[in-house]
Amino acid sequence: MRAIVFGTLRFDRRSIPAELADVSQWPCADDSALDEPARLLFARRVRAMTLFVDGTTALQAIGRETGLRINDLYRLFERCTTPHEDGRIYGCRALLPWLHTRPYERRAQVTTSGTDGASGAFGQLLLRYPEIAHWIERKVAARSRRGTKLEEVHRQIWRLHAGFLAQCRQAGIQAHEYPFNRKHLGERSLANYLHKLAGQQFASAARAAGAEQIGHAWQADVEEVRKTATYPYEVVEFDGHKLDVRLTLRIDDPFGFETLLVMHRIWVLVLLDVASRAVIGYALAPGCEYNRDDVAQALQAALMPHAAREPKIPALSVRPGGGFPSEIIPQTAWACWSTLRFDAARAHFAKATLERLTTVVGCATDNGPLGQKNERAFIERFFDQLASHFAHRLPATTGRDPRSVERALSDVGGDTSLMMTLDELEDVIDVVLANYNGEPHTGLGGRSPLEAMQFQIARREGLLRTVPEARRSTLCLLQEARIVTIRGNVSRGVRPHVNFEYVRYDSRLLSGMTGLIGQQIRVYFNVKDVRHLHAFFMNGAELGVLTAARPWCFTPHSLRVRQEIFALMRQRKLAWREGDDPVGAWFAWKKEQARKHAREANDLARMLTDRAKAHAPQPPQQSTATVGKESPAAPDIVRPPTPALPKGESTPWLTKIFTY
Repeated sequence: MRAIVFGTLRFDRRSIPAELADVSQWPCADDSALDEPARLLFARRVRAMTLFVDGTTALQAIGRETGLRINDLYRLFERCTTPHEDGRIYGCRALLPWLHTRPYERRAQVTTSGTDGASGAFGQLLLRYPEIAHWIERKVAARSRRGTKLEEVHRQIWRLHAGFLAQCRQAGIQAHEYPFNRKHLGERSLANYLHKLAGQQFASAARAAGAEQIGHAWQADVEEVRKTATYPYEVVEFDGHKLDVRLTLRIDDPFGFETLLVMHRIWVLVLLDVASRAVIGYALAPGCEYNRDDVAQALQAALMPHAAREPKIPALSVRPGGGFPSEIIPQTAWACWSTLRFDAARAHFAKATLERLTTVVGCATDNGPLGQKNERAFIERFFDQLASHFAHRLPATTGRDPRSVERALSDVGGDTSLMMTLDELEDVIDVVLANYNGEPHTGLGGRSPLEAMQFQIARREGLLRTVPEARRSTLCLLQEARIVTIRGNVSRGVRPHVNFEYVRYDSRLLSGMTGLIGQQIRVYFNVKDVRHLHAFFMNGAELGVLTAARPWCFTPHSLRVRQEIFALMRQRKLAWREGDDPVGAWFAWKKEQARKHAREANDLARMLTDRAKAHAPQPPQQSTATVGKESPAAPDIVRPPTPALPKGESTPWLTKIFTY
């Protein structure tokens, strides 16, 4: 170490760097753990190093005061400046009696065979043959690395030992030399060295041990550490949680009786305010996985004022003091958050979703590493409580794992009538989340999330941003947008229209505007109900609502339902006659398949989920002026009014759901 600090120059006490001249800044040691003689020796050594590094006290005077020889002073200083495994110098730790600052280095050859008398032989081997040491390091690193090729992973030690012996032979080690002259051929020493290398890096050691999640490394930079949220809607955490419960789906058969189909997967997507711990919005997503459309639906539910459901279960109601913030606190209606935290799941990280979110809400996005629960500790803790106090108490719960006690005790067998239905779950989960917002929270000093939010908003009034009124009726902009071309042919009498997902769309206004044929427009749609499109010109001006042609305009259906209908039609598995409802034909086909496959039941559940009807915003009301004879030639001069609707017909809603 002295050579590293001072180079090849002659050592001089006056050339000691300022970082090493202050013994109080060295790593310290606890001398109370020593006995009396060792404690006195340690105190004399510390005193000697204090006088040695100040450069003013003569070495003879230091020796007379501490009883140490001059050679011992230089030796102790070199020990104190030796690098430690933790990245610092040994410091005062090197002054502890009988402490080794470097490993044992064997110098003698191993000439005898047997099981003893070979201490340090393995380290001696690695020093003499560094290529063997490099080979072992590569194998240890590859042993804990995720396999990307067709090769063996997590190789056992005895297999590595065979390769180790092959490397020794390749290096020219003879049969009478170590490790070939030992009884176990160095297998135990190799195993100890492998475990030591694997434990040097926690991440690789955890992966080798089979850990599914690895905690993030220590972050000492204050600027990189996340700051605590201090007021409502400053930071909102978002994630999805699979409810550990089996449900049933009620379907009416052609004879008027109810049929129960078992479904196994349903997700709840929650947005949680960090400062108050309040749930500000949620959405349910049946299916094996949720996608970006479900994410957009949950974000939209958190922005809009929550409308209380009317439970179908008797005596099911929200407790006094419960509810959602947008119901209880008027200032939080249409409130926008400043930062949204989420993990790096594929559905969360969809580029189109993030772009629309930052544009409409005006928030920053903070995506932590995938699977790191500590990065979103509040919502992960909330999901843990939701599972313990709700999902695991229901009949037919699946529990945390296949061997959980609650799974075995709540098994209903083949009696599906004892399972909760999807409609009942929608009512219960709404009440459970509303009651949570009204329950005392230990992290808030015994106050409920709603009480904490009310107090924080009253103290710092005016800090909440809200969605502008002009945009509240166009939250469909949170959904996906596409560019389509207006088709038509005047000579053939084909009116202007657009084609979207194999279906023709038009409106009373568009069908008479021949000047728009060939122009491109941007259409927004709710993927959960694609019967209507919200059309805008490329310059941002609104064209209006376009409706699908018959028979696709009758039954609400999602984008995936339509795509699957046409896929089944191409496979000749589904067909319908002219005038029939293709969505109804698909529903009947799915219902028949659901009796055999649980996945088809999940598909039907997504289709029958009607949760967004209580949250569906209407598009803005448009003028009822008549359309002129002359059609505009360019969209920058178009001011298209909406034609009058037939008597008794309301404007179509863009967010009504008939999901799949």
